[in-house]
Amino acid sequence: MSKKRISLTVEEEIVDKVDREAEKTSLNRSQKVEKILKRHFKNKGLDTAVILCGDSENKTLNLYQGKPVLHYILTQLAEKGITRAILLVGNNKAEIKKQFGTNFEEVALEYVEEERPLGTAAALNKIQHEVSEPFVALNGHVISNVDFQEMLEVHKEENNTATMALTTVEEPSKYGVVKMKGRQIKGFEEKPQKGKEPSQLINAGTYIFEPQIFQKAKNYQDLENVFKELTSQEELSGYIYGGKWVDIEMH
Repeated sequence: MSKKRISLTVEEEIVDKVDREAEKTSLNRSQKVEKILKRHFKNKGLDTAVILCGDSENKTLNLYQGKPVLHYILTQLAEKGITRAILLVGNNKAEIKKQFGTNFEEVALEYVEEERPLGTAAALNKIQHEVSEPFVALNGHVISNVDFQEMLEVHKEENNTATMALTTVEEPSKYGVVKMKGRQIKGFEEKPQKGKEPSQLINAGTYIFEPQIFQKAKNYQDLENVFKELTSQEELSGYIYGGKWVDIEMH
């Protein structure tokens, strides 16, 4: 990652403390300050969200109780303290931007467009140079109120590349069902025979990714295949979520 020289004016006492800490290691002052800042941002909450909303059917603008699905997603982000949302869009960019502009409450909206849809993993990989910290990603056709902070705590504890929010449904045979051991996702079974489902847990459409996800995503077109690789490498955690969940595809 490229570096940029900056000038800072801080209290002399703080500079002395930084220098004393640097002397205990092989770091110089600049390296010590950089390390302190990295630790700070690693320990803080999430501030960036990515919304996968470039599907050709434009489901993210479908109405649910009189409002577009995207309205509910952005409201959730604003309530959870997210300040930046990157919308991965397709030929629906103009329509979405016309309705939502470049800001929604305190959330700054950025648009990254695919000229032609190549899949969710390929879309995600287009922002690999825009994100350098853990971030939350959301399916643009799902409404929920996942507690990002609680999910982030699970993500940090498990120390995996990705964490997937999971929810329970009454008829899991209609979905891809998750197989778990502890918090580790071991695999998926697509639309299992009714009565023989390995669990009632399904993908809730919310994820926390480390930046390493881009190295995985570049090898695939769709996230489903990325998740399969992550499970084979034991790098995918599951966060079980019991709140509101609406998949507009099922309505």
